[in-house]
Amino acid sequence: MNKRILLGVDADLSPTTQYALRAIGEFVAQAAAPVHLTLLNVISITQVVAAHPALYAGQVMPLVTPSVQRERAEEVLHRARLILQRQGIDRELIEEMVRVGAPADEIVKVAKELQVDFIVVGSHGETASQKLRRFIAGSVSHRVLQLAPCPVMIAAPPRSAHPRDLVVWYEDAIKRYLHENTSSLAVFTPQQVAQQFVPPHKSTAGRKEIAAAELALEQLAVSGLLCRHQVEGELRYVND
Repeated sequence: MNKRILLGVDADLSPTTQYALRAIGEFVAQAAAPVHLTLLNVISITQVVAAHPALYAGQVMPLVTPSVQRERAEEVLHRARLILQRQGIDRELIEEMVRVGAPADEIVKVAKELQVDFIVVGSHGETASQKLRRFIAGSVSHRVLQLAPCPVMIAAPPRSAHPRDLVVWYEDAIKRYLHENTSSLAVFTPQQVAQQFVPPHKSTAGRKEIAAAELALEQLAVSGLLCRHQVEGELRYVND
């Protein structure tokens, strides 16, 4: 009997989600029997204070999903599917799904509807801003863990503490970006790379991250993957 895994994909395809995709992709590629993957992106709605007598405080107002939100969700799911396909997963084994609602609740609903065998969700670290967000809105992964009708895996990338690990992190992130955007001209600076691909346990890039990003760009330039240019005294790295 074929197994089915449900994987929650966040709106910005964060490093945590990319890590989960690669981990599950490796598992599925090595599985003896076909495993069906359902990629779910939930367009989140917010709670509001009641302004109408018929509504109680905190009730969720139904919102019409703007087309731009749905297009973004579909694009994120498309990119997630490509990550899996590059690991050898058959396109026919991957299903993409968009829902509107509270992320944890929708993940659990879909898991029940599809009778999945396993749920995978990401954990977004322990920075101050992430802790505050969880305090206010609650942790999606923990709520899924409480309500899920099946086993849940909470995926979190290993922390990169050593500077050399940071260089490898940024080098891999740049390579993935270039692989996913082969038809686009990419121009990188160390500051931009450091922040765009900041490790999931960091909320912002500091001097250590910028230095690691610069070294990663230099190594990719030496290898021939990027070209180094100096524009008005600033180094820029281009994929052409």
